[in-house]
Amino acid sequence: MTNMINEQILVMIISSLLSGLIGVAVSSWFYARLEKRKMKMETARKMFGSRHDISSTKFQESLNEIMIIFSDSQKIIEAVENSLTIAATPQSARAPGAENEVLIKLMKAVCQNIGIKQRLSDAYYLKYFFVSKHNT
Repeated sequence: MTNMINEQILVMIISSLLSGLIGVAVSSWFYARLEKRKMKMETARKMFGSRHDISSTKFQESLNEIMIIFSDSQKIIEAVENSLTIAATPQSARAPGAENEVLIKLMKAVCQNIGIKQRLSDAYYLKYFFVSKHNT
């Protein structure tokens, strides 16, 4: 009888420990996924928000971040590599509109990776709102 009670106590302790460990592991996994998604969204927001001035610090920072943040996406890495190739090619040797084409492919790949559906034509990726600053 006491053997049976000891076994029940042991099973209860082991199951309690296992459920706690499994809960911590699952929570950690979900938290890591959420943090990665937040970083991807922030980088995408920075890139799209500053696409009106691709020479800006903010836009260039976002492109540099993409290499790390989106390192799990071969499609995005290839798009960045193509962008760097075009940037290194002299303007006179580039196909007309080549820089816009690689930028659009990169932006579409980022959208696809973070789950944003693209309902606009390619031309809209290059359009933006411009707000002038007035000194008062």
